[in-house]
Amino acid sequence: MKKIKLDFISSSVLSNQEPEKRIDFILKKVKDGSILVIDGVLKPEEEMNLIKETMRRVDDGFPGIEVCSLKKPSNFLDSLVDKFMDQKENLQKFFGGLTGNTSITTNLRTGITFIGPAKLIKKIKKNPDSFSILAEV
Repeated sequence: MKKIKLDFISSSVLSNQEPEKRIDFILKKVKDGSILVIDGVLKPEEEMNLIKETMRRVDDGFPGIEVCSLKKPSNFLDSLVDKFMDQKENLQKFFGGLTGNTSITTNLRTGITFIGPAKLIKKIKKNPDSFSILAEV
C-alpha cells in the first residue's frame, strides 16, 4: 500500500522565517514527498521566487511542484492594511540595507495554500472560493 504524507503548517511557522528560508523549508518538505497545506498565502513575489527556485532544482528525482492558493476576499480595510504592511516591509528592507541588518521576516496573507510534488498531483481544479486536488500514488 502506498502512502501520502500531508503536513499541515501554521502560518506562524513560516512568518518567523526570512523569505529565502521559507522557500528552502517548503522545497525541502515537498522534495521529500510531503504535500503541504499552509494556513496562509505567500505574497505574489514570494510565490514567483518559489517557482523560480523550484525550476533551478528540477532533476530526474524532483520534477517540480504544484501550487494552489486561496486568498481571503479583502474589503477596503484589509486592502489598506496589506498596502501598509508592504510599505513597512519595504522600509525595513531599505533601513536594513543601510544598517547591514538584512534579515527581515514578513507575514503571510490570510488564506490557504496547497503545495505538493508534481509527480503526485495530477489535477487541481480551482474555483473562486475553493479548490479540489486529484493526487495519485
